Amino acid sequence: MLARPHPVLGWLHCQPEDSRRLLDRQLTHRDHALEADPSFSGMPASFVEETWVNWLPKAVAKPFYRDQLTAHVAELERQITNLSREIELQSGGLLDQRDAAVDLRQRLKHLLDNS
Repeated sequence: MLARPHPVLGWLHCQPEDSRRLLDRQLTHRDHALEADPSFSGMPASFVEETWVNWLPKAVAKPFYRDQLTAHVAELERQITNLSREIELQSGGLLDQRDAAVDLRQRLKHLLDNS
């Protein structure tokens, strides 16, 4: 059996035995959510919380998962750098436009005040 994506953390692939246990836990949480609200659909919030609070801290001790987390952190760092650069480029252009408008306003006000 191949590694499958984690139901909550889609970028993290799980080993087959973990995939089975995760699906069982997810279905248990779904069943509890359906008991409380028969029209429930989607990912149970309690399963998401369990993933972050219980499962992931234990899984990170295993090299299979630790390597994926390390790679994902590096990818997030690249994304953040690229987004920051893009924001700077876009906002930099807007700042230049604003500065030009401020300068033009000051020149025109100066002309109006001195005439």
